[in-house]
Amino acid sequence: MKRLGFLLVALALVAAACGTSNGGTEPTSTTTIPTPTTTTPSTTSSTTSSSTTSTTQTSVPSVEQYVRVYFLIDEVTDEGGPFVRPVSRQISPTLEVARAAVNELIAGPTPDEQAGTPSVSGGLPEGTQLLGLTIAGDTARIDLSEEIENIGGTFGEMSVLAQLVFTLTQFPTVDEVVLLIEGEQVELFGGHGMEVAPSLNRDWFLGGGLVPEILIDEPGWFGRADNPLLVTGIARAFEATVQWGLYDNDGLPLDEGFTMASAGGPDWGTFQFAIPYTVDSPQLGSLMMWEDSARDGSPINLVEHPVWLTP
Repeated sequence: MKRLGFLLVALALVAAACGTSNGGTEPTSTTTIPTPTTTTPSTTSSTTSSSTTSTTQTSVPSVEQYVRVYFLIDEVTDEGGPFVRPVSRQISPTLEVARAAVNELIAGPTPDEQAGTPSVSGGLPEGTQLLGLTIAGDTARIDLSEEIENIGGTFGEMSVLAQLVFTLTQFPTVDEVVLLIEGEQVELFGGHGMEVAPSLNRDWFLGGGLVPEILIDEPGWFGRADNPLLVTGIARAFEATVQWGLYDNDGLPLDEGFTMASAGGPDWGTFQFAIPYTVDSPQLGSLMMWEDSARDGSPINLVEHPVWLTP
């Protein structure tokens, strides 16, 4: 079993929060996973909404609701980035969860997230407004104000589109995203004229430097973990094999193993698995995933995901 040196900050704040919460350079070591560095727990915010999106529910839920908002998160293992990753957000109970998620994307990362290690950045350009959102079939049509294009550089334009598409396609009813600006469907986006018609999907961004080799979709960054913990995502891994470990507040392993993606590199595959775990009290833990290097067995493409564990 591996033992991680898990660095936590503001332990008193963590305890209080628990009480209220329901392809780059490979590491040289061949026997240990790089020590993770955690950031301050993210501050969640709530929002209300007024547009219509498709849903199977007929009344506003009375339980706590969460969505995942795809921001940019820096890497701490010198393997590139920043990459799009899902950050957990609590929202006011609503049927219009897609609109709520986009509003959280517009609001952007919190100051604590921006100052954390690793840093969370991104969001939509300042002043962007959500003018409309409808979902029909497997397609979301989203209308944004002209400020959405107020961003410079190819990377900036690509990252805005990726965050928007990944945030909307977290919902099982959405595979494609059609972009409108001020009511008009867009064919070319931004100053570099990126072709976005007829629609965008997640595959559009794979291999472009914004999606990590291992992307955990669920749970979100600082998300609440059910028990067992359901883990979903995508990976481009040699022979489709991805290692994982779940660690408690002290960095001690709760469980370790591996999962198989639906396809092996150079193709991308999906993965889904569950991890039963036991903890005595609510606490901040870490879900880590990585690939063993085909060259020397050392861990590469390491992902550390902070999660709130519950008894």
